[in-house]
Amino acid sequence: MLSYRHGFHAGNHADVLKHLTLCLILRALGEKDKPYTIIDTHAGAGLYDLSSGFARKTNEAQSGYLKIADNERLKALVPEYFEVIAAAHKMPNAARSMYPGSPFFEYQLSRPSDTIFVNDAHPAEYESLLNIFKRTRNVRVELRTCDKTIAALLPPLKKRGLILIDPPYEDEREYCQTVDAVKKGLARFEQGIYAIWYPVLARMQDHSRNLVQAMRRLNRPLLQVELCVSAQAEDYGMCGSGMLVVNYPYQLEARLEPVVDELYQKLCDPTEGSAKLEILNAKE
Repeated sequence: MLSYRHGFHAGNHADVLKHLTLCLILRALGEKDKPYTIIDTHAGAGLYDLSSGFARKTNEAQSGYLKIADNERLKALVPEYFEVIAAAHKMPNAARSMYPGSPFFEYQLSRPSDTIFVNDAHPAEYESLLNIFKRTRNVRVELRTCDKTIAALLPPLKKRGLILIDPPYEDEREYCQTVDAVKKGLARFEQGIYAIWYPVLARMQDHSRNLVQAMRRLNRPLLQVELCVSAQAEDYGMCGSGMLVVNYPYQLEARLEPVVDELYQKLCDPTEGSAKLEILNAKE
């Protein structure tokens, strides 16, 4: 569906969890000399102005990034996250209200020898990505859907890599489509890291548990991290989000543990919030 625009939600608690996890995955990939490929299937606009009309309509960054912008413990645990945000502030015509999306993290934390494919099906988001990355040799911007991205780009020429799948889940069919995309991806690129973001919605709308169970049945190494900042409502709203990491890199759980603890302390309601970090399928 083409109605979704991430600018309404930029910098919220879900972005914080997703981008901190992404930074740690990219750290692990960068610890080996061999180059890698990143494929971002739902890349969004790349950069977001938190003072824009989109962001100010919901002010979701107030309950996310702006709560941890000066957090010294997180700066020590994941300095890359804050370094990328600082780089976003230095972009042409940017202000200190700029917040990066996942493609900007991927670009800033990769090396010239690595290859990045950023894809989105929304024409406006695609144009934004083109504008940001028009002078970068190792970033390719594509206008296409997740399934076409998986079919076109896997297996990559470089045999190490990350596939980030981050749908809006406006349509409940996207949950099944996401599992199907991972299945097809693994058939083409078995050793790749697949990082899947998902929302935790109100009970009447929530499909997160079904998604987790379906991913677990793939019988691949699987790590789950989830943060719920408030109680789960009955009929409307998003109380939290999570990441499922297939073929999770070595030490990711250990590196995430203190990060999740700090996010729970700073972002969650002390009586109704929750945090989870668990290896669902261990490596053999």
